[in-house]
Amino acid sequence: MLLLLPLLLACDEPAQDQHHAVALSKIPATVEPVTESEWLQDHWTFPVPAQGDAPADWAPIEASLDPTACGTCHPAQYADWKDSWHAIGMGPGVMGQLVDWDGSDDRTVLQCQRCHAPLTEQLPRLKTGQDADGKAVYGDNPLYVADLRDDGLTCAGCHVRQHVRHGPPKDGRPADETGRALVDGPHDGFVPRDEYRDSSFCMDCHDFEQQQLALNDKLLQETTAEWARTSYAADGVTCQSCHMPEGRHLFRGIHDRDTVLQGVDVQAALTEPGSLLKPIQATLTLTNSGTGHRLPTYTTPEIKLFIWQVDEDGAELADTRREGSVGRRITPNLQKELYDTRLLPGEQSTLPYGARRHLQAHALVARVEVWPDEAYRRFYEIKLKKPENHPRGEAQLREAMQASVDSRYTLWEQTIPL
Repeated sequence: MLLLLPLLLACDEPAQDQHHAVALSKIPATVEPVTESEWLQDHWTFPVPAQGDAPADWAPIEASLDPTACGTCHPAQYADWKDSWHAIGMGPGVMGQLVDWDGSDDRTVLQCQRCHAPLTEQLPRLKTGQDADGKAVYGDNPLYVADLRDDGLTCAGCHVRQHVRHGPPKDGRPADETGRALVDGPHDGFVPRDEYRDSSFCMDCHDFEQQQLALNDKLLQETTAEWARTSYAADGVTCQSCHMPEGRHLFRGIHDRDTVLQGVDVQAALTEPGSLLKPIQATLTLTNSGTGHRLPTYTTPEIKLFIWQVDEDGAELADTRREGSVGRRITPNLQKELYDTRLLPGEQSTLPYGARRHLQAHALVARVEVWPDEAYRRFYEIKLKKPENHPRGEAQLREAMQASVDSRYTLWEQTIPL
């Protein structure tokens, strides 16, 4: 749910005083910005133009835009995609809003679906012209397929234009005079494009371009731009290298524990066990050791650092918890950045612990938790206080709020005896 960030930001308190992390400012532009090829610019025209009529000799399954049709011949890719966040790009958090905007705020619906469901066939309404005052006029889309809208960012969203299939080159695959790769299968083969292996392919949806969506010289979302200024880009480690390993359509990121663990290093240290006269002294340090952009990269997730004391049964002792956050929090009006403690590659955040030793203290617990949907949770909580503003979407928003809480997980934990 990336594109809705400007709409989903919720107000909250500044970062906790206990947290000491590297404060980020503008990343120095040491390299040229990522650019798109002319083909890619045309490929990401929005809305993606209607596919039109398929060749007369094609079977219905060849012409279908339904992801299950693609899965007939591409079962591995379909299985990966079906469990990915691309497949739930139009999940309850998005649809819980759009269902009350369809027909009343079509401009916002189109803005959201630009990345979440970009096909003309996924749009219930389209811009049809302008009125006398120059205001956009919208009308019902006769090509709209409701079930296809629910599928989110589908196979066709990335791979199909006017019924021509496109994809990454396959080594040794012959091509015809049009450049289309020949295959023994449906839809007349496909057109190979190197762009599918390049980070620029991901940029349209993972980087905001509008400068009005920037604070402190940082766009609200600029993942590709962050990557371009790291050694990963210089070494040819692309978005696909980590998020589509070996061509798999996993698209795993902050929601996946194993993926995050591969990109961080966590260390806890006890420097003073404490006594009646001395407080306990300890540290918990999180390092961005293998993530090719800021950790986390945008304004929705937070990574929480905790240290607390426990008794001999492992129960937390009251008033001994300290915490900090690694993330970026912005006010709802987008006018103020409350804090940005995210980590560039190689940077680290340390939570220092200094507290009186509880009489029943037996050990310290140091924990790192990931809250992937924290900004969304705050947004849903605020929005649901006025259900009259979203009568059709309330149930979906409640479902989304619960899911945003359920998405939290423990990334790392260590118990340190005292």
